[in-house]
Amino acid sequence: MPSVHFEHISKRFGATTVVEDFNLEVADGELLVLVGGSGSGKTTILRMLAGLEEVTEGTIRIDQRDVTALPPRERDVAMVFQDYGLYPHMTVRENLSLGLRLRKVARQEIDRRVTWAGEMLRLEPLLDRKPKQLSGGQQQRVAMGRAMVREPLVFLFDEPLSNLDAGLRAQMRIEIGGLQRRLKTTTVYVTHDQVEAMTLGDRIVVLADGRIQQIGKPIELYRAPVNRFVAGFIGTPPMNFVEGRVAEEAGALVFMAEGFRVTLPRERTAPTMAPGPVTLGIRPEDLKVDSSEGPSAGPPEDRVPGRVVLVERLGGTSHVHFDAGPHRLLASVSNDRLPEVGDTITVRVHTERVHLFVGDRRVLS
Repeated sequence: MPSVHFEHISKRFGATTVVEDFNLEVADGELLVLVGGSGSGKTTILRMLAGLEEVTEGTIRIDQRDVTALPPRERDVAMVFQDYGLYPHMTVRENLSLGLRLRKVARQEIDRRVTWAGEMLRLEPLLDRKPKQLSGGQQQRVAMGRAMVREPLVFLFDEPLSNLDAGLRAQMRIEIGGLQRRLKTTTVYVTHDQVEAMTLGDRIVVLADGRIQQIGKPIELYRAPVNRFVAGFIGTPPMNFVEGRVAEEAGALVFMAEGFRVTLPRERTAPTMAPGPVTLGIRPEDLKVDSSEGPSAGPPEDRVPGRVVLVERLGGTSHVHFDAGPHRLLASVSNDRLPEVGDTITVRVHTERVHLFVGDRRVLS
């Protein structure tokens, strides 16, 4: 399978720039996810790769071939859209084979590819049904099969699971990921859902305002976000943020805010970091809730008092929302003994996993 290269790609609509200086290589056989909020430019990038949007500046290469000015039919890519786009008057078999029939592919070859796709996607019992007789997940598999039978160089997915309910989305994520790894087809997948991005992608590109914020493997983005935007976007539930300042006390660096004070491990602080205003970030699972009535283990410098305002019982894991001074925070806990609303609690901060940001930039090593 080929690689895909974006070389200094920009896209403007009049005076509005929606994608700016986008540079990226998608490796041979990789499943790469573009993730970002509305207006981040992710779908525009995918449409430029498909040939559905013109490139204002830059070059797109597929398998080292410059496809920037080529029409969609000459790029050898197949796209699966959010809207399944199935023809309601055609059977599943006819929907799968339509593109091949329009290309005058031999009947025997069409039958081979449709049979292969039907087996891969477990569509054999459905081949003679029409779309209205299928569930949402089955329709999405047909849309995927229609792309598969073309045997393209590159698969493109544009938020394909947005119209499905939560249970089907989880199931289809597994199916899409497993299918791509079996086929080993180079794939670019666009989504606004960071859970999809984290569970599907070999690598993730986080976008905001048409610019790349960070590129990396899912765990790299989760553990070492380069800026506050990525830190807040990646992770469910999202990272807690507390505005405050750092000061040096007795050789230690201390983060201080109203109702919140922790001592940071000296070995984790950047050598050039100076005292001053910062934002502390801590993920909910790195906060441990203890009852304030019993003895609390651990050094006092990593503990913060709080008052519970909401407990979300989710089964094995629960979310405890609490106030530490004026700051509303969330802790993800797995213990069976949960506090009640109104309880005073002590929250231990896993200081080895604290993030510090100056402005939008992460400064804690």
